Amino acid sequence: MLFLSVFAASAGAAWTDWRSSYATYTGSGYSGGNALLDPIPSTMKITALNPMDYNYMGIKAALAGAYLEVQGPKGKTVVYVTDQYPEGAPGALDLSPNAFAKIGDMKAGKINIKWRVVKGPVKGNFTYRIKEGSSQWWAAIQVRNHKYPVLKLEVYKDKRWISLEKTEYNHFVGTGLGTAKLKVRITDIRGKSVTDTIQALPANGTSTAYLVPGSVQLPD
Repeated sequence: MLFLSVFAASAGAAWTDWRSSYATYTGSGYSGGNALLDPIPSTMKITALNPMDYNYMGIKAALAGAYLEVQGPKGKTVVYVTDQYPEGAPGALDLSPNAFAKIGDMKAGKINIKWRVVKGPVKGNFTYRIKEGSSQWWAAIQVRNHKYPVLKLEVYKDKRWISLEKTEYNHFVGTGLGTAKLKVRITDIRGKSVTDTIQALPANGTSTAYLVPGSVQLPD
């Protein structure tokens, strides 16, 4: 797809490439992270990601919800991207303590690492989070439980596909989407797309966020 190839060329790195940098660790990211993916089990291995990679290819929150294989001095592990690491250098991760301990010495506080995006160990279909305040007039839709990072969400309206803007808080925002069921097309970092149908948005703004089950998943 054109939007992928153009951005990849400007970024100078393919999404499959290994990144080399450093990792620190933090106890945050399980709730209220930049990607708004909570609640997240406290036993899950997670990470915050530096801004350049979090917003990979110039797309806001491009790697939110991605799974990364990380290698360090003591071994390797897989982590889930739930937050942004604002002060992190390109390639840097801020790991959860359980992830850091798996690949390095906690006493070091900072270790050299390399990492790459991998297929997520997810089961079942997508889940969609509809952000609080969403209605027929304005809506923010998040895609969860995806095998690969999701870069694009389009809605079929007036006999054409309309691309919604992805925000740094990991939702796709659209206006005037109406109260009928939404036909959507989701495209991942590989350029592979699937279509799905989401239940109708509320006529008036919802006071709380809610989850909607999807009926498809990305291909392997």
